[in-house]
Amino acid sequence: MSLHLHGVVRARHRLPDDSPFRLVGLEDLAVVVSDRGEERALTEQEAVAHLSALCALLPGGPVLPMRIGTTAVDEAAARAAVHALVLSTLRDHLSQLDGMAEMHVRLVFEEGAALRAVHDKGTLTGGGGDLASTIAQGERIAREIEWWRRNQADVLLAPIAEMARAVALLDSSDHTEEHRAFVVRLDEAETVRAAVSALGTSDNITSSCIGPLPAFHFFDLATQRGNQSTSRWGW
Repeated sequence: MSLHLHGVVRARHRLPDDSPFRLVGLEDLAVVVSDRGEERALTEQEAVAHLSALCALLPGGPVLPMRIGTTAVDEAAARAAVHALVLSTLRDHLSQLDGMAEMHVRLVFEEGAALRAVHDKGTLTGGGGDLASTIAQGERIAREIEWWRRNQADVLLAPIAEMARAVALLDSSDHTEEHRAFVVRLDEAETVRAAVSALGTSDNITSSCIGPLPAFHFFDLATQRGNQSTSRWGW
């Protein structure tokens, strides 16, 4: 039976009693695996369960998740896949992430408030009556809203950024939405959650927080693009 590869941990990592995973040792490291059933794409429910089980590994030590859907034909192939990621790099990343976790914060600003802020700057004035001018003005408004949103988020999230080891801007699905990832100490995760929840008491902001997650946004092991990493959580 082939294997799903879920992540890399230290060989002494403690698995939860109810974990669906097992460890395949590789020197002082181990790859977290589970048996792979029929060959098919994961359902959304299975993907959520996978992430929940992966997050449950955090109390046992740092975790470097692998992209969902990574597989190997057997344990030897699983070890080879981890070797290809360079063991010294993996050890370094695990050391950096000891006692750390990733928190995802999402702020959604009320569109009316954003438009009023842009209007006060004069962005909504002028423009011709033809279609091209209307489209161009709409694009300018969107850029102004994104700039306003970014600056608002900088101020609101400053206390969280101060306690974070690293911060990354994540893709947002809407021009009124700010999405960021923070690497913080695992024991500060609830402090971050409380701070984000407090931001949502404003009539103009909806806030949400996901985590703690294995801090993987900042170490893209598949593409090694340095500071230009992308989150594999899909949120």
